[in-house]
Amino acid sequence: MTLEGVLGPNGRLDEALGMKVEAPDALCVASDGRLLCSSGSHILALSGWGGTFERWAKFDAPVTALCAGPGGLVAVGLAGGSVAVLDPSGAPTTDWSQPPGRLTSVVDCVFRSPDELLLVDCGYGANDNVLALAAWDDEARGQLVALNRSGGASVVASGLHCPMGISLDGQGGAMVSLLEHAAIVDATGKVRQSGYPGYLGRLRRIAGGYALACLSRRDPLIEFLKTEHAFKTEMKAKIAPRHWIAPRSNPEFSHDLPIELGATRLFGEVKPWAPSFSYGLLIRMDENMMPVGSAQSRANGQRHAISDVAVWNGDLIAISKASGEIVNLGRGA
Repeated sequence: MTLEGVLGPNGRLDEALGMKVEAPDALCVASDGRLLCSSGSHILALSGWGGTFERWAKFDAPVTALCAGPGGLVAVGLAGGSVAVLDPSGAPTTDWSQPPGRLTSVVDCVFRSPDELLLVDCGYGANDNVLALAAWDDEARGQLVALNRSGGASVVASGLHCPMGISLDGQGGAMVSLLEHAAIVDATGKVRQSGYPGYLGRLRRIAGGYALACLSRRDPLIEFLKTEHAFKTEMKAKIAPRHWIAPRSNPEFSHDLPIELGATRLFGEVKPWAPSFSYGLLIRMDENMMPVGSAQSRANGQRHAISDVAVWNGDLIAISKASGEIVNLGRGA
C-alpha cells in the first residue's frame, strides 16, 4: 500500500487540538470514564479535554503498556519486562503475580477475560532504538504470552518479528501488529492483512473496525537498500543506529543525519513532500482491516511517531511521541 486513495497525504494530525504531556507512550480509558495516559514512570488521569492531568499511579520504571479490563482493573507494562495490575483507585492488586521467566519488554497488553491477560513482548530492550533495529533485523524474537490471575503463564505465539500491538477481534481472537513486516497476524501467526505503508504500532478496536497507530511511514529508500546486503552489513557494523538509513520517531533535522540535505527547499522551509524518515500516520480500518481513512503529519509537521489511540467520550485520541502530545481528532475522525 502507498499513501494514495483513502490514505492520501493530509494534515489532520497537525490541524487537531493537542495537549502537552511529558514522554507519553500509551493510552486507555478507565472504568470511571477518565483517560489514562503514561508519562515516563507515571500514569496521568484526565477527566475532560482541556482539563488538568492528575497523577494516578507512579512506578520505579517507565510505563510501556496500558490497558483497561473488567471490574475496573488496569494492566501496566513496565520497562524491563515486568507487569503490574492495578485496581480502580490505582493501587496494586495482590491477586495477580509476575509471569514466570523474563520478558524483555511488554509493549502492549489486553484482558482476554477477567482472569487472563495477554502480553506482547517485542523482544527489544527499553533502551534499544526499536525503529532502527527492527527495520534491519532478521531475527524474530518477539512473543505473545498469556498470564493467568493465578500467576501461571504460557507462550501463545513465539518467533514474532517485533510485535507492537494487540487487539481482540469480534470473536475474541487476538490480532497482533508487526512493526517491520507491516502486517497483522492472529495468535497462530497467520497473516490477516499486510502491506500497510507504515511501521506499525498499537492496534485498537473501535466502532466499525480498528484504528492502527504507525510509528513512521515506510520509505522507498529503506526498502530498496534492504536488497543491498553488502551495504546493510557494513552499515550495521560501522555506524551507530542513530545514523542508520532507518525510520525515526523524531522529525529533528541535522546535517549529520541521512538525506536531510534533501529535506529543505526554498528559503530553508521544509516542504510537506520532502524526504523524511519520520512521519505521523494513523490509519482507520474496517472489520477486514482494510484502510478506510487516515490522519497524517507530513515531513513539515511535528506530530510524528503515533504510538497509541483510544476512543474517549466519542472522540478519537492519539499520542504523538515526537511532539509529546495527546491529539484530539474529534468525533467520526
